[in-house]
Amino acid sequence: MLDSPESDPADLVDNDRYLEAAASFGDKRSLVAAQPIYSTNGIKLLDTGARIDTRILDRLFGHKLAEPLDRSVASEEAVRPRDIAARARELVAGVPLLAYLEAGLGAGSARLWSAWEHCPLPPAIAIRLTVARETAADLYEHSLRCTFVAAFIGLGGRFSDRDLQLLVTAGLLHDMGMMHADPAQYEGGKPLDPMARRALLAHPLTAQLIAQREPLLSPAVASAIAEHHERVDGSGYPKALHGDAIGKLGRALALAEVATGVVDRHPEEACGLLAPLLRFNRRSFDGSLCDALLAALPRTVPGEAAAAAGNAAFDAAVARIDSWKRISESMQEDDQDAASAFIDVRIDRLCRWLADAGVDDPQAVIQAAQDEPALCWEIAALAREAGWHLRQIAYEVSERWPQLPSSRVGEWITLIRESTLV
Repeated sequence: MLDSPESDPADLVDNDRYLEAAASFGDKRSLVAAQPIYSTNGIKLLDTGARIDTRILDRLFGHKLAEPLDRSVASEEAVRPRDIAARARELVAGVPLLAYLEAGLGAGSARLWSAWEHCPLPPAIAIRLTVARETAADLYEHSLRCTFVAAFIGLGGRFSDRDLQLLVTAGLLHDMGMMHADPAQYEGGKPLDPMARRALLAHPLTAQLIAQREPLLSPAVASAIAEHHERVDGSGYPKALHGDAIGKLGRALALAEVATGVVDRHPEEACGLLAPLLRFNRRSFDGSLCDALLAALPRTVPGEAAAAAGNAAFDAAVARIDSWKRISESMQEDDQDAASAFIDVRIDRLCRWLADAGVDDPQAVIQAAQDEPALCWEIAALAREAGWHLRQIAYEVSERWPQLPSSRVGEWITLIRESTLV
């Protein structure tokens, strides 16, 4: 659960980083003040018609704006729903799994794209998406892919036309909170420092606040955005919501975010990797939505390179688990501390999860995959999940116990945080 005052999303919504992005957009495109821009203490910073670009940043930095910047500016090039849908169609066509899913919709495809073209998009939200399109293309295009998957899931869940439209808006906005974080901190898969991790944990709430301040948007949009990393078993963030506390739109968006993560990282192998990932984690998601998505996925067999990579990743994850067990077993009773006890509990939980997935003997599983190639997808999915859980353990220990009492615990945490577990 997010409880750190240093990650207060309200402090991020109009921070200087987003102002820099908007000004950078204004250097290349039309972006002007549609009304006078004031600070909260009554200072006029810019007049109507002033161009917003990097030359005026000094006037805005350090001031808390009386009105959000997005609601005070205008652009002749602001995106429209049809523009967004057209780009999304191009992205879907370029990803094998997404193209397969759309083709399987048949006549339902028209209803899906109609939801895009009729989604609520207030002017301020259109400005924010336009800035993202020009200054954070990867984030913007991830949001479009995720929105397609969410809408596909919504169709399978028999959502109404209105709910599909709201889901599209929520999907487009769900990661906009990341525009208020330093992108350099998330490049290259490097370990996150505590500040970067807090910003990551806060981004659903930052994006929720962006949606909440738009009176033309349904509250359901903001709720779905806030819930897109929650899990029905209570294992998600930022509030560790459980069961029915997560709304229908939030459940669809959470499932779509996980599926899109696989698509983004492994576009050519996503067909094989996603199915086992969903089966192993079905209790974390809405069961009916998960089953509908699983039923729509194709059956594939991995190539030799993918199989070898999956086996290697699984071996690495098992080795990290075993290394902790050796450390724990070698500790004297007097050496045990709160951090070590916490890791013991979480590693034991991870091992039980692996056992539930049928992995009592990791080497036997890898051997079986040599005789049944389709099992390699299962192994790769298990490796990714185990790696994710190990990183979560390392991050939580680092935040709870910044000064680790045991050097061996610290060495293990460093090993996990600096490893290349998928």
